[in-house]
Amino acid sequence: MKEMCELWRSSKSRLTHTKKNGEPVTAKAAEVLSVGIQFTPQSNACNLLDWTGSGEIVAEGRWSSSDPDCLVHHLRLGPHAMRVWVDVVKELGVYLWRPTSDMATIEEAIGTTIAWPADKVLMR
Repeated sequence: MKEMCELWRSSKSRLTHTKKNGEPVTAKAAEVLSVGIQFTPQSNACNLLDWTGSGEIVAEGRWSSSDPDCLVHHLRLGPHAMRVWVDVVKELGVYLWRPTSDMATIEEAIGTTIAWPADKVLMR
């Protein structure tokens, strides 16, 4: 499986993450969602634990939503998951819980939202 993921990662093209209007996502844009709500690190800071069960903190981020009907990269979030912004990666090479055609590892998700298992998100 790991070899397949490596092959897929090496063959995929690098695409820039953009907002709905086509502008590239910047650190400032990552702070404001399309609904206009300002998230602050103090109120939404979280740690992402390795979803495979090691208990290791793999990234720091900000909680965005737990609504199972919200979208993460055009897919419904679903139950028992959270949408989180990835701000700081602590462990390189950790595979995403739900990879996309643009991202396979946590470091590729910096500055964007990802789906992560709810039981692997620790609010700070």
